Amino acid sequence: MSFQHFRLHPVAPPPHIPHGVGNPLASSSLSDAFGQPPHSDLIPSTLQHHSHVQEEQKKAPYGSGDADDGYTLVFESMEAFQAWRLQEEAEKMVEFVKGDTHGSKAVPPRFKDHTKLVCARHTRSGRKKYVKKFPDRVRKVPSRKLEGVGCPASISYKTYFHTEQVRACYISEHSHEIGPANLPFTKRGRKAQAELESRNRTRVRSPVPPPPIPPTFQAAISMLAPLPPLPPPQPPLDLSQERWDRMGVLFGSVRQHARSFEYPAPLELPWD
Repeated sequence: MSFQHFRLHPVAPPPHIPHGVGNPLASSSLSDAFGQPPHSDLIPSTLQHHSHVQEEQKKAPYGSGDADDGYTLVFESMEAFQAWRLQEEAEKMVEFVKGDTHGSKAVPPRFKDHTKLVCARHTRSGRKKYVKKFPDRVRKVPSRKLEGVGCPASISYKTYFHTEQVRACYISEHSHEIGPANLPFTKRGRKAQAELESRNRTRVRSPVPPPPIPPTFQAAISMLAPLPPLPPPQPPLDLSQERWDRMGVLFGSVRQHARSFEYPAPLELPWD
């Protein structure tokens, strides 16, 4: 076989390359053979794919969360988060209660626990509505639940296995008044009201203290003459000697009466 009948067939492109795009290796080799530069439309796509791989490698570890997921508040520990929560409740005079807690269902898990705190005045769905046994009775303190509308304010936070950080998402808009107007609907406000009522009841039950003594009366008492001193105490008498003296007087009087006593004459009987 002569070299004139020998031909090089073009290499078929791989199946993942579209029909309109030739083999980049063949085109580059032919371009080198004929002194032409390679196709310029293949270089940007390759560089773009390489940069995309680098961006994926720069992402945070799995489970740490993304910056655009709404959990923008980051705390170093659970103690720091609770301190911030208490300060927020004290400044706005609101109260947040636990609504739901669940763990991550992904494998491996993306977070340890997810907890949602809702406003205490929010009406939770899914619970059986309370039916009053005595509808005519009126409560002294109205219910803090907002019927129908509820309150959208909430604090959602996540904890993780690999770090003590706490990431939180805070919705601060309330559908009711905040500040002193909302204080009676919080535990702190109800406790302060109960203490005030207890002090009032104690004040009513306690007797009225006697009026103070006027200073003129004390001055009049000080002007009175002093009382005479008590006589000095006498030594105790000998009772046994006094008893013997009385008995001697008694026996002497009996002796005197016996000497002067005249006995009656004896009676004369008729048969004598």
